[in-house]
Amino acid sequence: MGLVGYRLSTGTSREMLILGRQLGENLFDGAVIGLSGPLGAGKTTLARGMAQGLKIDEGYVVSSPTYTIIQSYPCSKLDLHHLDLYRIKGPEDLDSTGYRDHVGGGAVLIVEWPEREPSVLPSENLVIRIDYLGEGREVVFLPSGKRYQKLVAQVKELHEATFKG
Repeated sequence: MGLVGYRLSTGTSREMLILGRQLGENLFDGAVIGLSGPLGAGKTTLARGMAQGLKIDEGYVVSSPTYTIIQSYPCSKLDLHHLDLYRIKGPEDLDSTGYRDHVGGGAVLIVEWPEREPSVLPSENLVIRIDYLGEGREVVFLPSGKRYQKLVAQVKELHEATFKG
């Protein structure tokens, strides 16, 4: 049986950025990552790290697409589409964004607040839950599907090698 989840804690936004970079370096075409957690928990910081791991083109800065709903970033590995569902009120509202045009085809989709419209996530995906843990954060990886279990196992190995000792 594969890895069903992984839980870790981070102490700083720098660690969250490194974790995101490690994740981004291992993402694959068509990957869909859901980022869940309260406001200010670090979802956009993690997304920024993933963009760095995907080799975001120079001059682009990942920011929260709360008001634009979706933001696309060219990267040399795979393009990145960053969707924020915080202001989405239902499936019709989501469909009006045209997000389906940004799924697959040499790209990765990151979805903040996927619990606001669960239909956005395919049956195989990775949801990452970030919660406050004192001064730091608890990060829980919940993979659905073998490719995502393998992805989490790779990130677990990298994270433990980076932050041991």
